[in-house]
Amino acid sequence: MKLSYNWLSTYIDLDESPEELSHILTMLGLETEGRPEKIGGVPGNFEGVVVGRVHSVIQHPNADRLRLCQVDVGQEEMLSIVCGAPNVAEGQKVPVATVGTKLYPIDSDQPFAIKKQKVRGEVSLGMICAEDELGIGHSHDGIMVLAEDIEPGTPFRDVVELEEDYMIEVDLTPNRIDAASHYGTARDLAAYLERPLRLPEITLTAEGNGKENPIPVTLSDPERCPRYTSIYIEGITVGESPDWLKNRLTTIGLRPRNNVVDITNYVLHELGHPLHAFDAGELRKGEVVVRTLEHDQEFTTLDDETRKLKAGADLMICDGEGPQCIAGIMGGLNSSVNENTKNIFLESAYFEPGTVRKTAKRLGVSSDSSYRFERGADPHMTETAALRAADLIVQLCGGSASKMADIKLKDFPNFQVDLSVKRTVAMAGIDLSKETITDLLNRLQIEVEEDGDGDTLHLQVPPFRVDVQRPQDVMEEILRLYNYDHVEVKPTLELSLNYRPQRDSEMLRQRYADYLSGSGFYEVLTNSLVNKNLGDDHAVPIVNPLSEELAIMRQSMMPSLLEVVQYNQNRQMEDMALYEFGRVYQKDEKGYHEQHILAMVITGARLPMHWRGKTGPADLFTLTKEVERMQAWFGFEGKLVLYEHENLDYGLQLQYNKHSLVRYGKVSSDLHETYDLRQEVFYLEVDWERLTAIYYGSDVKYQPIPVFPASRRDISMLIDRQVSFQEITDLIKRANPKLIRSIDLHDIYQGKNIEADKKSYLVSVEFRDDKKTLEDKSIDKTMERVYGQLKKNLGAVIR
Repeated sequence: MKLSYNWLSTYIDLDESPEELSHILTMLGLETEGRPEKIGGVPGNFEGVVVGRVHSVIQHPNADRLRLCQVDVGQEEMLSIVCGAPNVAEGQKVPVATVGTKLYPIDSDQPFAIKKQKVRGEVSLGMICAEDELGIGHSHDGIMVLAEDIEPGTPFRDVVELEEDYMIEVDLTPNRIDAASHYGTARDLAAYLERPLRLPEITLTAEGNGKENPIPVTLSDPERCPRYTSIYIEGITVGESPDWLKNRLTTIGLRPRNNVVDITNYVLHELGHPLHAFDAGELRKGEVVVRTLEHDQEFTTLDDETRKLKAGADLMICDGEGPQCIAGIMGGLNSSVNENTKNIFLESAYFEPGTVRKTAKRLGVSSDSSYRFERGADPHMTETAALRAADLIVQLCGGSASKMADIKLKDFPNFQVDLSVKRTVAMAGIDLSKETITDLLNRLQIEVEEDGDGDTLHLQVPPFRVDVQRPQDVMEEILRLYNYDHVEVKPTLELSLNYRPQRDSEMLRQRYADYLSGSGFYEVLTNSLVNKNLGDDHAVPIVNPLSEELAIMRQSMMPSLLEVVQYNQNRQMEDMALYEFGRVYQKDEKGYHEQHILAMVITGARLPMHWRGKTGPADLFTLTKEVERMQAWFGFEGKLVLYEHENLDYGLQLQYNKHSLVRYGKVSSDLHETYDLRQEVFYLEVDWERLTAIYYGSDVKYQPIPVFPASRRDISMLIDRQVSFQEITDLIKRANPKLIRSIDLHDIYQGKNIEADKKSYLVSVEFRDDKKTLEDKSIDKTMERVYGQLKKNLGAVIR
């Protein structure tokens, strides 16, 4: 949100500089971005630019599009100036840049000097200027034409009204819609600085010219539009706004249109309440009905875009034949105010926030009006805003205003909040008296009533503060106005120690994230919303999606991570190890389900390039090693078995207590084509909730450092290709679980010199007894048992 320093000063006396004011706003929770930007004035201050009178205009003898002008600039001799503007005419008063003048065009970073020169053979002693050439506007349609009563030779800087101002940009949080205007911001400043607050002066009364509003209004949907205020203004003249109004709007980044539209925009940014002006001549059958549509239809809005309206959902402002405005969002093109408009119907209404929000999201429209209505406009501001706008229209556009018509179908009571003084003091950490709290709240226009117990305060919060409806909200308001800088930091820290271990899943997540990051993985964060084409019948759809790309909740984190791989791969990042903690969503006949997942993806080299040699590519065993580390980190042992999934060419899963805890494998070739992946990608996902339960459900096990040495024996065997390594390890362990401590695969061979359906394994088995040194005969006895079981159960040939 952009604010004008001068504009704010009309509602509150400001002694502070723009920089000081920017700091105060930030301390109030209205955080400002950057330094205030100086607006208005131009470089050079129009030195050398004077008012001239065009004495004569003749056709340039050597150019069809140029004119040769004689211009009186208050000197003894007239200036001969070549001009290409189509609107130059005899008798006009115009700005003239004389020889030697430096001009600073608004669309150029560099100034240019006016020199005596020949243009197609004719001498030109200056330039008759347009707005953009002088740096005071964007118009280049023709030269500026000034008032007729200005004397030739008058310095141009004495004629033009350029106000020097500062633009302050505020990063407004969504809950502070009450401050989304100059008056709303001044209201906060007045409370903080303890200075009087001034409402804009309104000379027009609700009685207007005494005539009734000739256009009746019907509210067919009182829940969505419970209040509608209107004024009819006849006999206006639509034209250009005065300089002061244009300066106000351009300071905050708005482009002036015409006096009526500029006034409605001005009041919106002044009071924070949206308005809309209809060309009354375009309201068919002379009536207004606020209702939803009976059937779907198309509607062309002010931005000349055709939008599809939904029956029964979108609230519309209609005339006697059809829609003329999308309520609270944007008006229609047909009834917009233009240079031919003579009578207008001015609307100032209150629309239910949810209605505006749903329609704006569905249509993909965001306007200044919808921004305010969907967050909660002030329902008591409709009258003030309507009178303020009508008053300005009568002053600047002429015409006469009718009586104000105000339809109010329900009351808008204050929010009632009970506040404990003792709890407020305890939560704030500062010793605030009841009198201080009452004073701070009264300055925020919150009425305070004391209860009989002496501790409870009954508060009446005005409806424009939609963000203050709980005691915690009130406490925040008290501290915000008291100033956080005044809250002292105590020299000692008081806390209670709890020696009982607590189950803290968030702490566990952070600890394991630190571990993964320290192991060379990078954490990423992706969107939970994905393309609807990625879902199936169990997908959870979004009721009001922003687009088809963000239409459902993700059922797997794989697509999101593959998009990250694709994005980085397209930027020459080939080696990646990524992880993300997130949630996936499903629905079935029992309802909706949400699951917390840890997902990992690796591709490219396992280790960075090194001078000792080239590292190999990541593969399934790279993830298997990570799974083994995970088991060690969390202190449990699971069982690896084969895993099949349509998104994987091959994979494994880790089972614990018959539950699938970890699933991983090589991303399928089809997905490689879909995401244009140029190398193998491996994906892993963990049921994080179940893993957390395992961690907190198991006791910490102490394992002493071995005292007695271990012995290792190798087994070389020829075995059928379909036998998995897991089957081999399970069989070997059963031979003597107490002595066999680990089993490692040293080598595997398939190919030349062995049968096609066979493979050769070299397995290393480690033996150790924690109570004594092992003797060879004990190991030999176990090895004989292992050989026998391998031959009998797996058909192995010991080599």
